[in-house]
Amino acid sequence: MTNLKEVAKRAGVSPSTVSRVINNHPYVNEEKRQKVLDTIEELNYIPNINAIHLKKGKTNLIGVVLPFSNHPYFSQLIQGISEEAIKANKKIVLFQTAYDTDQEIDALEMLKLKQIDALIICSRNISLNIVEQYIEYGPISIFENISNSKFRTTYIDHYNAFKQALNHLYNNGHRHIACTINRRNSTSSILRIKAYKDFCSENALPFNDQDIFENFVLLEDGQRLAQEIDNKENPPTAIVVSGDNTAAGLFISLNDEQKKNISIIGFENHKISKLLNLTTIEIPLFQIGKSLFNQLYEDKLNNYLFETKLIKRNSVFKLNH
Repeated sequence: MTNLKEVAKRAGVSPSTVSRVINNHPYVNEEKRQKVLDTIEELNYIPNINAIHLKKGKTNLIGVVLPFSNHPYFSQLIQGISEEAIKANKKIVLFQTAYDTDQEIDALEMLKLKQIDALIICSRNISLNIVEQYIEYGPISIFENISNSKFRTTYIDHYNAFKQALNHLYNNGHRHIACTINRRNSTSSILRIKAYKDFCSENALPFNDQDIFENFVLLEDGQRLAQEIDNKENPPTAIVVSGDNTAAGLFISLNDEQKKNISIIGFENHKISKLLNLTTIEIPLFQIGKSLFNQLYEDKLNNYLFETKLIKRNSVFKLNH
Protein backbone atom coordinates (compact mmCIF):
# COMPACT_ATOMS: atom_id res chain seq x y z
CA MET A 1 0.00 0.00 0.00
CA THR A 2 1.34 3.40 -1.01
CA ASN A 3 2.31 5.70 1.85
CA LEU A 4 2.90 9.43 2.16
CA LYS A 5 6.68 9.16 1.81
CA GLU A 6 6.36 7.34 -1.51
CA VAL A 7 4.06 10.08 -2.81
CA ALA A 8 6.60 12.71 -1.74
CA LYS A 9 9.47 10.86 -3.40
CA ARG A 10 7.59 10.38 -6.69
CA ALA A 11 6.43 14.02 -6.73
CA GLY A 12 9.88 15.33 -5.83
CA VAL A 13 8.72 17.20 -2.75
CA SER A 14 9.04 16.80 0.99
CA PRO A 15 6.56 14.70 3.02
CA SER A 16 5.47 17.88 4.83
CA THR A 17 4.49 19.42 1.48
CA VAL A 18 2.34 16.38 0.69
CA SER A 19 0.75 16.68 4.12
CA ARG A 20 -0.03 20.36 3.55
CA VAL A 21 -1.66 19.60 0.20
CA ILE A 22 -3.80 16.81 1.72
CA ASN A 23 -4.90 19.14 4.50
CA ASN A 24 -5.62 21.93 2.02
CA HIS A 25 -3.03 24.25 3.55
CA PRO A 26 -3.02 27.61 1.71
CA TYR A 27 0.75 28.16 1.70
CA VAL A 28 1.81 25.70 -0.99
CA ASN A 29 3.27 26.59 -4.38
CA GLU A 30 0.54 25.95 -6.97
CA GLU A 31 2.86 24.00 -9.25
CA LYS A 32 3.91 21.71 -6.39
CA ARG A 33 0.31 21.34 -5.27
CA GLN A 34 -0.75 20.13 -8.70
CA LYS A 35 2.23 17.78 -8.93
CA VAL A 36 1.29 16.22 -5.59
CA LEU A 37 -2.38 15.87 -6.58
CA ASP A 38 -1.38 14.22 -9.88
CA THR A 39 0.92 11.81 -8.04
CA ILE A 40 -1.78 10.95 -5.51
CA GLU A 41 -4.12 10.07 -8.38
CA GLU A 42 -1.44 8.14 -10.25
CA LEU A 43 -0.51 6.03 -7.22
CA ASN A 44 -4.12 5.78 -6.02
CA TYR A 45 -2.96 6.98 -2.62
CA ILE A 46 -5.62 7.01 0.12
CA PRO A 47 -4.68 9.25 3.06
CA ASN A 48 -4.96 7.88 6.59
CA ILE A 49 -8.10 9.68 7.71
CA ASN A 50 -7.42 8.95 11.38
CA ALA A 51 -4.02 10.59 11.12
CA ILE A 52 -5.58 13.63 9.44
CA HIS A 53 -8.21 13.92 12.16
CA LEU A 54 -5.57 13.60 14.86
CA LYS A 55 -3.53 16.39 13.30
CA LYS A 56 -6.51 18.67 12.77
CA GLY A 57 -7.82 17.94 16.25
CA LYS A 58 -11.33 17.22 15.00
CA THR A 59 -13.23 14.47 13.22
CA ASN A 60 -16.51 16.25 12.38
CA LEU A 61 -18.21 13.28 14.07
CA ILE A 62 -20.75 13.79 16.86
CA GLY A 63 -21.65 10.88 19.12
CA VAL A 64 -25.27 10.33 20.17
CA VAL A 65 -26.01 8.04 23.12
CA LEU A 66 -29.50 6.51 23.27
CA PRO A 67 -30.88 3.19 24.51
CA PHE A 68 -32.50 2.24 21.19
CA SER A 69 -33.40 3.98 17.94
CA ASN A 70 -36.54 2.07 16.93
CA HIS A 71 -38.81 4.02 19.26
CA PRO A 72 -40.59 7.21 18.08
CA TYR A 73 -39.39 9.09 21.17
CA PHE A 74 -35.73 8.66 20.25
CA SER A 75 -36.19 8.65 16.48
CA GLN A 76 -37.67 12.17 16.70
CA LEU A 77 -34.68 13.33 18.74
CA ILE A 78 -32.35 11.80 16.14
CA GLN A 79 -34.20 13.57 13.32
CA GLY A 80 -33.72 16.93 15.00
CA ILE A 81 -30.05 16.23 15.73
CA SER A 82 -29.42 14.96 12.20
CA GLU A 83 -31.01 17.99 10.54
CA GLU A 84 -28.68 20.35 12.39
CA ALA A 85 -25.68 18.07 11.81
CA ILE A 86 -26.25 18.22 8.04
CA LYS A 87 -26.40 22.02 8.17
CA ALA A 88 -23.10 22.08 10.08
CA ASN A 89 -21.47 19.53 7.75
CA LYS A 90 -21.11 17.05 10.62
CA LYS A 91 -21.94 13.38 10.82
CA ILE A 92 -23.47 11.56 13.76
CA VAL A 93 -22.38 8.27 15.31
CA LEU A 94 -25.14 6.40 17.16
CA PHE A 95 -24.39 4.46 20.33
CA GLN A 96 -27.40 2.20 20.97
CA THR A 97 -26.68 1.12 24.52
CA ALA A 98 -29.86 -0.61 25.78
CA TYR A 99 -28.92 1.22 29.02
CA ASP A 100 -25.76 -0.86 29.36
CA THR A 101 -23.25 1.24 31.32
CA ASP A 102 -20.24 -0.31 29.59
CA GLN A 103 -21.65 0.79 26.22
CA GLU A 104 -22.16 4.30 27.56
CA ILE A 105 -18.57 4.40 28.83
CA ASP A 106 -17.38 3.29 25.38
CA ALA A 107 -18.97 6.43 23.92
CA LEU A 108 -17.25 8.60 26.54
CA GLU A 109 -13.93 6.91 25.86
CA MET A 110 -14.28 7.69 22.14
CA LEU A 111 -14.64 11.34 23.11
CA LYS A 112 -11.53 11.09 25.27
CA LEU A 113 -9.55 9.45 22.44
CA LYS A 114 -10.64 12.21 20.00
CA GLN A 115 -12.50 9.70 17.82
CA ILE A 116 -15.53 11.98 18.08
CA ASP A 117 -15.64 15.73 18.67
CA ALA A 118 -18.62 15.96 21.02
CA LEU A 119 -21.30 13.84 22.65
CA ILE A 120 -25.07 14.10 23.03
CA ILE A 121 -26.66 11.93 25.72
CA CYS A 122 -30.38 11.43 25.07
CA SER A 123 -30.90 9.02 27.96
CA ARG A 124 -28.48 7.39 30.36
CA ASN A 125 -27.98 4.74 33.01
CA ILE A 126 -24.45 5.78 33.97
CA SER A 127 -23.95 8.15 36.92
CA LEU A 128 -23.32 11.84 36.29
CA ASN A 129 -20.16 11.62 38.39
CA ILE A 130 -18.61 9.39 35.73
CA VAL A 131 -19.81 11.59 32.87
CA GLU A 132 -18.28 14.66 34.55
CA GLN A 133 -14.83 13.04 34.32
CA TYR A 134 -15.00 13.40 30.53
CA ILE A 135 -16.07 17.05 30.25
CA GLU A 136 -12.50 18.20 29.61
CA TYR A 137 -12.28 16.10 26.45
CA GLY A 138 -15.08 17.80 24.54
CA PRO A 139 -18.55 19.36 24.82
CA ILE A 140 -21.34 17.14 26.18
CA SER A 141 -25.04 17.99 26.01
CA ILE A 142 -27.69 16.01 27.89
CA PHE A 143 -31.48 15.73 27.53
CA GLU A 144 -32.12 16.17 31.24
CA ASN A 145 -32.62 18.87 33.85
CA ILE A 146 -29.48 18.84 36.01
CA SER A 147 -29.29 21.43 38.79
CA ASN A 148 -25.97 23.29 39.13
CA SER A 149 -25.00 21.58 35.89
CA LYS A 150 -21.53 21.53 34.37
CA PHE A 151 -23.18 20.27 31.20
CA ARG A 152 -25.11 21.83 28.38
CA THR A 153 -28.68 20.67 28.98
CA THR A 154 -32.00 20.77 27.16
CA TYR A 155 -34.96 19.49 29.12
CA ILE A 156 -38.66 19.47 29.89
CA ASP A 157 -40.40 19.77 33.25
CA HIS A 158 -41.46 16.13 33.79
CA TYR A 159 -43.01 16.94 37.16
CA ASN A 160 -45.40 19.62 35.92
CA ALA A 161 -46.15 17.78 32.68
CA PHE A 162 -47.30 14.73 34.65
CA LYS A 163 -49.25 16.93 37.05
CA GLN A 164 -50.98 18.56 34.08
CA ALA A 165 -52.19 15.16 32.85
CA LEU A 166 -53.32 14.06 36.32
CA ASN A 167 -55.19 17.32 36.92
CA HIS A 168 -57.01 16.99 33.61
CA LEU A 169 -58.29 13.57 34.68
CA TYR A 170 -59.24 14.88 38.13
CA ASN A 171 -61.14 17.79 36.58
CA ASN A 172 -63.09 15.24 34.54
CA GLY A 173 -64.27 13.53 37.71
CA HIS A 174 -61.70 10.74 38.07
CA ARG A 175 -60.56 9.86 41.58
CA HIS A 176 -58.89 6.48 41.05
CA ILE A 177 -56.06 7.29 38.67
CA ALA A 178 -53.11 5.04 37.88
CA CYS A 179 -49.90 5.74 35.96
CA THR A 180 -47.12 3.93 34.13
CA ILE A 181 -43.38 4.49 34.04
CA ASN A 182 -40.47 2.76 32.37
CA ARG A 183 -37.37 2.60 34.60
CA ARG A 184 -38.19 3.54 38.20
CA ASN A 185 -34.67 4.84 38.87
CA SER A 186 -34.48 7.18 35.85
CA THR A 187 -34.55 10.94 36.46
CA SER A 188 -37.82 11.39 34.56
CA SER A 189 -39.55 8.53 36.40
CA ILE A 190 -38.44 9.84 39.80
CA LEU A 191 -40.00 13.21 38.98
CA ARG A 192 -43.18 11.62 37.62
CA ILE A 193 -43.61 9.43 40.68
CA LYS A 194 -43.14 12.49 42.91
CA ALA A 195 -45.77 14.34 40.87
CA TYR A 196 -48.16 11.42 41.29
CA LYS A 197 -47.60 11.21 45.06
CA ASP A 198 -47.99 14.98 45.47
CA PHE A 199 -51.12 14.95 43.33
CA CYS A 200 -52.71 12.29 45.56
CA SER A 201 -51.74 14.19 48.69
CA GLU A 202 -52.97 17.57 47.43
CA ASN A 203 -56.35 16.12 46.44
CA ALA A 204 -56.78 13.90 49.52
CA LEU A 205 -56.70 10.77 47.38
CA PRO A 206 -55.31 7.47 48.73
CA PHE A 207 -51.86 6.66 47.38
CA ASN A 208 -51.31 3.03 46.39
CA ASP A 209 -47.94 2.01 44.97
CA GLN A 210 -49.73 -0.82 43.15
CA ASP A 211 -51.28 1.82 40.90
CA ILE A 212 -47.83 2.64 39.48
CA PHE A 213 -47.18 0.19 36.64
CA GLU A 214 -43.47 -0.28 35.84
CA ASN A 215 -41.42 -1.25 32.77
CA PHE A 216 -43.80 -0.17 30.03
CA VAL A 217 -42.28 1.48 26.96
CA LEU A 218 -43.15 -0.38 23.72
CA LEU A 219 -46.35 -0.67 21.69
CA GLU A 220 -46.67 -4.36 22.54
CA ASP A 221 -46.35 -3.51 26.25
CA GLY A 222 -49.81 -1.99 25.98
CA GLN A 223 -51.39 -5.43 25.69
CA ARG A 224 -49.65 -6.55 28.88
CA LEU A 225 -50.79 -3.35 30.58
CA ALA A 226 -54.40 -4.04 29.55
CA GLN A 227 -54.17 -7.50 31.08
CA GLU A 228 -52.69 -6.18 34.34
CA ILE A 229 -55.44 -3.58 34.66
CA ASP A 230 -58.13 -6.17 33.87
CA ASN A 231 -56.71 -8.49 36.57
CA LYS A 232 -56.99 -5.85 39.30
CA GLU A 233 -59.78 -6.31 41.81
CA ASN A 234 -60.36 -2.56 41.85
CA PRO A 235 -59.19 -1.24 38.45
CA PRO A 236 -58.57 2.49 37.95
CA THR A 237 -60.99 4.61 35.94
CA ALA A 238 -58.12 6.55 34.36
CA ILE A 239 -54.42 6.16 33.65
CA VAL A 240 -51.53 8.40 32.62
CA VAL A 241 -49.19 6.39 30.38
CA SER A 242 -45.60 7.65 30.13
CA GLY A 243 -45.41 7.08 26.36
CA ASP A 244 -47.81 7.25 23.42
CA ASN A 245 -46.64 3.89 22.07
CA THR A 246 -47.75 2.02 25.20
CA ALA A 247 -50.90 4.16 25.45
CA ALA A 248 -51.77 3.19 21.87
CA GLY A 249 -51.06 -0.49 22.61
CA LEU A 250 -53.34 -0.29 25.64
CA PHE A 251 -56.13 1.40 23.70
CA ILE A 252 -55.95 -1.13 20.84
CA SER A 253 -56.01 -4.04 23.29
CA LEU A 254 -59.23 -2.92 24.97
CA ASN A 255 -62.62 -4.00 23.68
CA ASP A 256 -65.38 -1.43 23.13
CA GLU A 257 -66.89 -2.00 26.58
CA GLN A 258 -63.50 -1.66 28.34
CA LYS A 259 -62.78 1.59 26.49
CA LYS A 260 -65.86 3.06 28.16
CA ASN A 261 -64.44 2.24 31.60
CA ILE A 262 -60.97 3.80 31.50
CA SER A 263 -59.69 7.19 30.33
CA ILE A 264 -56.19 7.27 28.85
CA ILE A 265 -53.60 10.04 28.55
CA GLY A 266 -50.35 9.36 26.72
CA PHE A 267 -47.10 11.28 26.43
CA GLU A 268 -45.13 12.80 23.53
CA ASN A 269 -47.90 13.39 20.91
CA HIS A 270 -46.61 10.92 18.33
CA LYS A 271 -48.52 10.34 15.11
CA ILE A 272 -50.12 7.20 16.51
CA SER A 273 -51.86 9.20 19.26
CA LYS A 274 -53.41 11.47 16.64
CA LEU A 275 -54.52 8.50 14.53
CA LEU A 276 -56.20 6.88 17.54
CA ASN A 277 -57.54 10.20 18.88
CA LEU A 278 -55.70 9.81 22.19
CA THR A 279 -55.32 12.68 24.63
CA THR A 280 -51.62 13.25 25.22
CA ILE A 281 -48.93 15.59 26.54
CA GLU A 282 -46.99 17.05 23.64
CA ILE A 283 -43.19 17.06 23.95
CA PRO A 284 -41.38 18.94 21.12
CA LEU A 285 -38.77 16.20 20.64
CA PHE A 286 -37.68 17.30 17.17
CA GLN A 287 -36.90 20.83 18.41
CA ILE A 288 -35.21 19.40 21.49
CA GLY A 289 -32.93 17.32 19.24
CA LYS A 290 -31.97 20.47 17.33
CA SER A 291 -31.21 22.26 20.59
CA LEU A 292 -29.06 19.40 21.91
CA PHE A 293 -26.89 19.61 18.81
CA ASN A 294 -26.63 23.40 18.52
CA GLN A 295 -25.71 24.01 22.13
CA LEU A 296 -22.56 21.91 21.63
CA TYR A 297 -21.15 24.87 19.70
CA GLU A 298 -22.22 27.67 22.02
CA ASP A 299 -19.47 29.55 23.83
CA LYS A 300 -21.02 29.17 27.27
CA LEU A 301 -22.99 26.51 29.12
CA ASN A 302 -26.70 26.99 28.51
CA ASN A 303 -29.73 25.16 29.88
CA TYR A 304 -32.90 25.26 27.80
CA LEU A 305 -36.38 24.43 29.08
CA PHE A 306 -38.94 23.36 26.46
CA GLU A 307 -42.62 23.69 27.29
CA THR A 308 -45.04 20.77 27.13
CA LYS A 309 -48.70 21.03 26.15
CA LEU A 310 -51.87 19.05 26.89
CA ILE A 311 -53.50 17.91 23.63
CA LYS A 312 -57.15 17.11 24.37
CA ARG A 313 -58.72 14.37 22.27
CA ASN A 314 -61.38 11.70 22.81
CA SER A 315 -59.69 9.16 25.12
CA VAL A 316 -60.74 11.01 28.28
CA PHE A 317 -64.38 10.81 29.31
CA LYS A 318 -66.14 12.74 32.05
CA LEU A 319 -66.97 10.64 35.11
CA ASN A 320 -70.05 11.69 37.06
CA HIS A 321 -70.23 10.76 40.74
